[in-house]
Amino acid sequence: PVLGLRHRLVGVLVFLIALVLYLKTLAPTVSFWDCGEFIACSYILGVPHPPGAPLYILLGRLFTLLPLGEIAWRVNLMSALSSALGIWCVYLSGVALARRALGGAALRPFGDGRDISCQGGAALGALALAVSYTYWFNATEAEVYGYSILFTTLSMWLIFYWEGTQHGTGNDRWLFLIAYLFGLGGGIHMLCLLTIPSLLILAFYADEKLRRLIGLLLGLGVWSGLALLALGPGAGSNGAMGAGLAGVLYYLYGRDRRSFGLLVGVLFLFVLGYSTYEALYIRSGLNPAIDENDPETFAAFIKFLNREQYGTDSQLLGMLGGRAPRDYQFWDLQMKYFFQQFPFPFLELPASFRRATEALQEVVWISVVPYGLGLVGLVWHARRDRKRFWAVLALFVVMGFGLSLYLNMPDPQPRERHYVFGGMFCAFALWMGLAWTGLVELFRRHIAARGIVLAGVASCGLLLPLGIGARLYHEQDRTGDYIAYDYAYNILQSCAENSILFTNGDNDTFPLWFLQEVEEVRRDVRVVNLSLLNTGWYIKQLRDREPKIDIRYTDNFIDSVLTDTQDINIAKRYWPETKSITAAGLEWEVPPPQGYNILRVQDIMVIKIIDWNQWKKPVHIAITVPTTNYVGLTTF
Repeated sequence: PVLGLRHRLVGVLVFLIALVLYLKTLAPTVSFWDCGEFIACSYILGVPHPPGAPLYILLGRLFTLLPLGEIAWRVNLMSALSSALGIWCVYLSGVALARRALGGAALRPFGDGRDISCQGGAALGALALAVSYTYWFNATEAEVYGYSILFTTLSMWLIFYWEGTQHGTGNDRWLFLIAYLFGLGGGIHMLCLLTIPSLLILAFYADEKLRRLIGLLLGLGVWSGLALLALGPGAGSNGAMGAGLAGVLYYLYGRDRRSFGLLVGVLFLFVLGYSTYEALYIRSGLNPAIDENDPETFAAFIKFLNREQYGTDSQLLGMLGGRAPRDYQFWDLQMKYFFQQFPFPFLELPASFRRATEALQEVVWISVVPYGLGLVGLVWHARRDRKRFWAVLALFVVMGFGLSLYLNMPDPQPRERHYVFGGMFCAFALWMGLAWTGLVELFRRHIAARGIVLAGVASCGLLLPLGIGARLYHEQDRTGDYIAYDYAYNILQSCAENSILFTNGDNDTFPLWFLQEVEEVRRDVRVVNLSLLNTGWYIKQLRDREPKIDIRYTDNFIDSVLTDTQDINIAKRYWPETKSITAAGLEWEVPPPQGYNILRVQDIMVIKIIDWNQWKKPVHIAITVPTTNYVGLTTF
C-alpha cells in the first residue's frame, strides 16, 4: 500500500527529533541502580540479576565494539536508539488509529486534508511520549525499558499492518513475526508481553475466522488461573495447564486447521525467540566475573528463570493479599507517576501523594492541558472507533492498574518505580494524539482550511511536547553527570591494597563492578555485597573465585544448613538477645536484628569472614551501609 511521502517524512522527522534529543541528554558514563551491572555484563558477557535479560546483554556486547566514545556511552546509546525507534512506532500506530477513527483504512491515505489531521495528531502523541518523564528517563541510561517499550510499540504497529493489508493464511506471517518478537522481548523484559490482550482484541475484530482461536485461548487462560488457585504453583498446576493446551490443540486440529497451524507456529516462534536465554546458561558455565545465581546447571537455571532469589511465592496468587494498602499502590505509586509524566507550564493543579520510599508527603502539579487533551481523545476515540478503543483501553488498564495489582508492591519501596508503567503512559499519549486529530478535523470542516494553512494549524499541536520538553529538560539532561562514576572511583581508591569492601545494595555495588570489569580500576579489591551474601551461590563464588576470600564452609553446609529454609536450620540462627562475640582478636556485642530474633545469613557471614580472614586482608565497610548491617561493629 502507498503510505504517502509526507507521512514517511513526518515519521522520519519524529524519529530524528527523539534521537537527537536523547543523544544530547545521554548519560556520558555509568548511572546508578542496574546500569553499572548491565554495562559490565554487556562488556564481559556476564550474567546479570534474574531473569537475566540475555538479548540485552548480547546486543550490548555488539554496541561495546563500536568505535565511538567510552564503553559505557556505547551501551547507553542502545537505549537512545531503541527509544527513538519506539517513538517512530508510536507515530505509525497513531496514524493508523486516526485513519480508522475517521472512517478510513489503516494503511491507505485519504488524499485530502484528513491526512494532515492524522499526521499532526500522531506526531503530537509520539513526541509527547518522547519527552514524558519516564520515557525520556529510560532513553538516556543503560536500562532495559527502552527496548521493552520498543517491542511493545512495534508489535502494536505490526498488528495494525496485518489488519490493514489482508487476512487469511497467506498473511499470517505478520502474526508469526509478532510471536517471535515477543519471544525476543522476553529476553529483555517481560513487560512487552502485557500487550497481548490488546493484540487479541484487535485480531478478534479484524478477522472473524480467528475468533474461535481467541475464545479458546481465553478459556485456556481461565483454566490455567483456576488450576493455579486450586493446586498452587508446581508440577500439578503445570500439568493441568499442559493438559489444557493439549486439549485446545486436539480440538483445533479436527475443526480449524488454519488456527491449529497458527497456534503451533506462534508457540514455536515464541520459544525460538525466547531461546536467547540459552546464552546465559552457556556463559555461566564459563564462569564470568559477574555470574549471578551461577545458572550453569539445569536446576540452577530454572531457579534463575523463576527468580527464586527473590522468593518462591506465586506472584499471581500474591495478588489476592495486598502487601501494602491498595490506595498506596494505586494512588501514591501508579497515579502519582501517571500525573508526573506530562508537566506543561500552564494551568496546573496541586495534588498530594506519599513518597514511595518513606512516609512523607509530596506535591505533584497536574497539568490540565495534556491530561484534559488525553481525556478528550479517550472519549473521541470511543465514539468514533469502539473496536480499536477497547484495544488501547486494554493497554492502558493492563499496563497500569493490572500491573499495579500484579506487582503488589510493598511499602516502602527502595526507589520510585515509575518505569514499570511505561505502557500505560504510551496508551494515554495515543489518546492525546487522537484528540488533536479530532480538533484539527473540526477546524478543517468548519473553516474549510486547506494545504499550508491546515498544516500550520496541525503543527500548533507540537507546542504541547515542546512545553513538556522545556519543563523537563533540566531534570532529564544527564550531560556531565559523573556522580555514580566518581562515587565508585573514590570509594575503590580509598581502599587498601588487596582489601575486602562490604557494600549494601545495587547503588554502592554495580558502579564498582563497572569500574573493575570495564575500566579495570582496583580489581584487587574484593567487593562483598551484603544483600547477595544471603545466597549460597554468592558465598561459594567469594570462596572460589579470584580475588578469593577465606571462607571455610563446604558446599553441603552452605546449601543444607546455612541458607536452608527449614525450621530446624533457621532455629540455629536464633538470636533473642545481645550476645558477646569474639573474632579475629576482637570482642564486641552483637544485638538481635530489629523486628525479629533471627540472625540473617549475611550477619553470620560478616562475622565469620572477619574471623577467618585474621586481618590478612584489610577490611572496609562502605559509608552507604546502614548501621543495622554492621552486626555491632560500630563500637570500633
